[in-house]
Parts: sequence; structure tokens; C-alpha cells
Amino acid sequence: MDANEVLRRCAAGERNFRKADLRGISLIQANLRQVDFTGANLSNSDLSNSDLGNANLNWVSLRGANLSGANLRGAKMPDGKMHNNYLNSANYFG
Repeated sequence: MDANEVLRRCAAGERNFRKADLRGISLIQANLRQVDFTGANLSNSDLSNSDLGNANLNWVSLRGANLSGANLRGAKMPDGKMHNNYLNSANYFG
């Protein structure tokens, strides 16, 4: 699945991207609010400045992902799994 398809599906109201293979995808400044990425592979993806508010990121592979400037308010994430990601200026308030 490529970035255009993800954005098109999100714009149409789809929020289920469970177990999707999104390695290396570029979703800069994307509106990904309330998207369920449970079990998805987002390794080496660029999610900088994206809105991931209230998204479900449980069991997501984020190794090497760029989340700088991303809104992570209310996102469900496993504790301690973000150490290999770029979180500069990310907004995360649990």
C-alpha cells in the first residue's frame, strides 16, 4: 500500500489499517486521527508533522520512523517502544 492509497482511504473515512505493511511510507503532515494501526509495520516511515491524535499504535513497528512534530495526543502506544524514533518536537501527552 502506498501513501496515496492510505490518504485516499483516510479521506473516505476508513480508519482500519491493522497489520498493514507501510514500511518506508511518507505521510508527512497527514491527517491520521483515530486511525487503527494495530500490528502495522511503519518502520522507516516519515510521519513528521502528522496528526496521529487518538490513533492506536499498539504492536506497531516504528523502528527508524520519523515522528518529529507529530501530534500524538491521546495515541495508544506501548510504553518504552519509542527509543529508536525521531520524536523531536512531537506532541505527546498520553
